[in-house]
Amino acid sequence: MSETSPAPAETEDPNERFASLLASEERILVVRQRHWATFINAARWFVLVLGAGVLVGLLREGVPSGGILGWLHSSLGWGFGVLVLIGLLGVGWYYLEWRRERYLVTTRRVIEAGGIISTFSRDTSLQMITDMLVSHPWLGRILGYGQIDLLTASEAGTNRIRFLPRADEFKRSLLDARHEYELEVGGGKAAHEAAATPAPAPADAKLSGEEVDSSITHLAGLRDRGLITPEEFEQKKQELLDRL
Repeated sequence: MSETSPAPAETEDPNERFASLLASEERILVVRQRHWATFINAARWFVLVLGAGVLVGLLREGVPSGGILGWLHSSLGWGFGVLVLIGLLGVGWYYLEWRRERYLVTTRRVIEAGGIISTFSRDTSLQMITDMLVSHPWLGRILGYGQIDLLTASEAGTNRIRFLPRADEFKRSLLDARHEYELEVGGGKAAHEAAATPAPAPADAKLSGEEVDSSITHLAGLRDRGLITPEEFEQKKQELLDRL
């Protein structure tokens, strides 16, 4: 099973390139271009038209240019030109669209940006994302791309991102961004730091069973809300038990 080569690195600061899409103090965390299979899938009909044009050109070579079949030779020539032109224009257009399109993960949103003549941007707030499903079709496992379904609480319901290289890594970036967003918006960052670095206490200070139980219950609440990690909870729980 082969993996696709990494996408070319961005040669410019994405926060500057997409500055017009960002709100105040919003930062871009991840920029991802979709797999080249996107372009092939979108332009498949034009590829077929181009192939039909080549076939017509080959048939034209077998038809004499003079005599009673001269009209057929000319017609095949026109057909070859028209089909090849349409095929090349269509393939070229979808290639440029693929080159321009980007998916961005910011500190607040997931943004799809693209367009050639008329640009567009569509975004999904991190706050609205309720779950993420990652799937890898059989061809994607061979070529190295996957699909992410962003389940949201909005009317749109599901935002599907297809042909995404390293889909699992993209999902982890989204989870990290959402966690950071929830801490920042909910004021949990200070609580997280306070829980991670509690005020020093004398080494021989003892606590009553009621105090230990209350403290562990409070820490469990912080853990359940995602303000501290399970590892931090277990560490603080053991420290409290040691002070009984």
